[in-house]
Amino acid sequence: MDHQPHQTRHNGHQPHQQSGSQDQHRVLDLDAEVFGDHLAAVLDLTGVPAARSVVDLGAGTGAGSRLLRGRYPDAAVTCIDNDPEMLGLLRGQGFAVVEADLDDGFPALSGSLITADAVAVAEAPADLVWASSSLHHVAHPARLLSGVRRALAPAGVLVVVELAALPRFLSLPREALLEQRCHTAAAAEGWNQHPDWTPVIEAAGFRVTRSEVTEVRSPMSASSANVVPDPAL
Repeated sequence: MDHQPHQTRHNGHQPHQQSGSQDQHRVLDLDAEVFGDHLAAVLDLTGVPAARSVVDLGAGTGAGSRLLRGRYPDAAVTCIDNDPEMLGLLRGQGFAVVEADLDDGFPALSGSLITADAVAVAEAPADLVWASSSLHHVAHPARLLSGVRRALAPAGVLVVVELAALPRFLSLPREALLEQRCHTAAAAEGWNQHPDWTPVIEAAGFRVTRSEVTEVRSPMSASSANVVPDPAL
């Protein structure tokens, strides 16, 4: 589900600028409120009934992490993000955490986790890697995803969720014009560097088994989903 939010180079959510901004945290939480049911539906498509090791790639405030833990209660869920403040919140909720910038590639999962048991589980191949709103600002996503592929178990699954278009909220003519100007500025800054994620994912060695665009009527406009299993090597 191509959910490409509006945040800075993170939500990786990629770099949150490590600002510790409560406003940004609230924006990400509102994202989760809007997309919660939709993300759960995407998770239904993965074909992963059980998991031992799950990775939330760009965990942000942890909305996806909590969804994953609820779906896979017996799995170790590892949260990767570059914002120490957010990672501190996630650590306090009992998640294993890894501080990393996704532009540097997929990080090692051992060494910065919360318990010895978590380290042992995290060193096992991942059964599921979840990347929701975390790839759209990565400079070299194919390189990052190549690292993900190496970290996955032979039957592991990668799920990529990004917005297919920026949401529209304003309907009055003058307000709508202002919103369109904002969208134009965002486009000029390259918010949607990869409108079609299939070639990016395939360049990393994956086989795309499902790519879907789904309309989210309120308040967002459209999103799409890529559910990708690790290919046989």
